[in-house]
Amino acid sequence: MVANVRLAQAELPVPLALEPIAALFDWPDDELDEADFLTEILDATGALLLLDVANVHANARNRGDDPTALLDRLPLERIAYVHVAGGAEAGGFYHDTHTDPVPAEVLDLVRELCGRRRPPALLLERDGHYPPAAELRGELDALSTASGHPAVT
Repeated sequence: MVANVRLAQAELPVPLALEPIAALFDWPDDELDEADFLTEILDATGALLLLDVANVHANARNRGDDPTALLDRLPLERIAYVHVAGGAEAGGFYHDTHTDPVPAEVLDLVRELCGRRRPPALLLERDGHYPPAAELRGELDALSTASGHPAVT
């Protein structure tokens, strides 16, 4: 993994930010948990962190963990920017769909994150099932409020 990141960095004229995935299960016999694995890669490569708060929520919920405990173990000083998305429950798992509204739990996690360290930027991810403009604006306003940034009118 580190070798691949270094290869990509050598070809890119800009800094590279790595995004942890939303996972439905842990790798059998894994040696590192998510926070340790990510920190080790970032430390070895000097890459930045693209933090997807919806992935943090999904992973914690699917594993039965506390998402704020994961936040506390991530290298928040390495954040390049933050993604926020909605998701849905299906088959006993929470899926980061990017097509559903951002749930209150994810907005609460944004609030927790911004209370620990204000990220340089937040991005609402919507990849489909776009709501009417007024609803989308409501999601953006809720994200703004959760992050502590004033809403733009």
